[in-house]
Amino acid sequence: YGNGTFVTAGRNGDILTSTNGTTWNPGDSETDDHLYGVTYANGTFVMVGHNGTILTSTDGTEWYPRDSETTQPLNDVTYGNGTFVVAGETGTILTSTDLIEWISRDSETNKRLYGVSYENSIFVAVGRDGTIVTSTDGTEWSDRTNLDLTEESLHGVTYANGTFVVVGASGTILTSSDGTTWTSMTSGTISDLNGV
Repeated sequence: YGNGTFVTAGRNGDILTSTNGTTWNPGDSETDDHLYGVTYANGTFVMVGHNGTILTSTDGTEWYPRDSETTQPLNDVTYGNGTFVVAGETGTILTSTDLIEWISRDSETNKRLYGVSYENSIFVAVGRDGTIVTSTDGTEWSDRTNLDLTEESLHGVTYANGTFVVVGASGTILTSSDGTTWTSMTSGTISDLNGV
């Protein structure tokens, strides 16, 4: 949500927008690639997807492709500390401060990254086989994976009320106050948890 508009991303380049959450209108993404993640910051929507797709829009209706210089699927995008950060397959991390030039970063993993979030002055990206990587600037990343906690794939990450929460396969829930030290929680389910 941003600039008075809800934006959703979907398969085959489908984009829908709404100003009230009730009536939805199609946007023109100019791509047939599947779209997986979207964020809004600094007056711009940024959407990512299959084949290295990155799209930007100021209104959620007209979208412009950006050159990510990768064909890896990109799964999520966030913004913090003046930087957009994209996470994707094989440990792909891309950063940009201007939405035009995207720079590949060493994430310290080759595992698929499903989600990325920024709060409390730290980026946290999560992925396959319990992978957690963090960065304070989006450029230098540290591997925080703790296989004693879980080897399950981690699908989503968010932050609120002083706590990062990560969810994943087989009911996995991890929490952290700083993004570096994590605690496993009992979820009461063995179902895969995909978002939080």
